Amino acid sequence: MIFVKLKPDANLEDVTQKIEDSYPDLVTIKTADDFNKVNVGLDVIQSASWAISLLAILIGSIGVINTMVMSVFERTREIGVLKASGWRNRRIIVMILGESLVLTLVAYVVGILVGIGAVRVLMAIPSIGNFIQPVYTTEVFIRAFLIAILVGLIGGVYPALRASRLPPTEALRYE
Repeated sequence: MIFVKLKPDANLEDVTQKIEDSYPDLVTIKTADDFNKVNVGLDVIQSASWAISLLAILIGSIGVINTMVMSVFERTREIGVLKASGWRNRRIIVMILGESLVLTLVAYVVGILVGIGAVRVLMAIPSIGNFIQPVYTTEVFIRAFLIAILVGLIGGVYPALRASRLPPTEALRYE
């Protein structure tokens, strides 16, 4: 975004034309009212982006919880054997949380690759590629990594606690 303040005697149309000729890829906004309209539109897009991101995090967390609960359910007997052989509840919790983190970190890598691919496809569409340019910063990848870890931990807490609370005798009877 480039802001230009004109001198009182400058002709708005002449300056606008010179800017458009020099930078054909730029869109010029001539009045504060037009700028406010564009700004409101950008605010709506940013709010929608945050809402979609939060929804994706929620769905991802539910997916992790579901996957890990099923993993614990299918391995009830194995967990019972581990507890009967002396594993403490804390070790069971760490094992399940570790599995949950591995799951979400694999999802992080796949998500990054699919996301970059999707952006490249979108940039090939002239109406989008000429208007928006993607910016990949280290901060974005670090933030996504931290969110993946957070989702993995949150999604793994319930299954880990459930697995740690299984009585060994009941778990060994389970088939």
